[in-house]
Amino acid sequence: MTHLDEEAVAALRAAQLTIVNAKWDVCEEQALQRLTHVQGLARTPLFPGHPVIQVVACDGQLLGRVRRRHDGRTARWVAVPARTGHEIDACRTLHGAVRALARHAGLRRHRVTACPSDPEALSPPAPHRLSWRQKGHPR
Repeated sequence: MTHLDEEAVAALRAAQLTIVNAKWDVCEEQALQRLTHVQGLARTPLFPGHPVIQVVACDGQLLGRVRRRHDGRTARWVAVPARTGHEIDACRTLHGAVRALARHAGLRRHRVTACPSDPEALSPPAPHRLSWRQKGHPR
């Protein structure tokens, strides 16, 4: 491999990391939007449909993320405050890790609200209409 090839590979790797980081930022912004109207301590998946990483906010303000870490024998939920990469606690439960983030932020919130990852699930349900069978109509 020539020197130019090595530089091209390094540039490609840097571009890939930039794209991955941008995707994470966009997903975190979308998750935070889902949490903006939720009062109190709340969580939602970073990636819809994948609960392994959760974004945590209190009254719409980002506190950080919690993620599931499995070491082969035990599974723990790790709390990581916003804008850091430092773990502050590893808990047995998801809610325990969410509460650890709240304590780290100086909040005394204990009730955790799970916010769905599907934006349509946040909208009020459509009014239910009875079908002709439910109204008592014969076949």
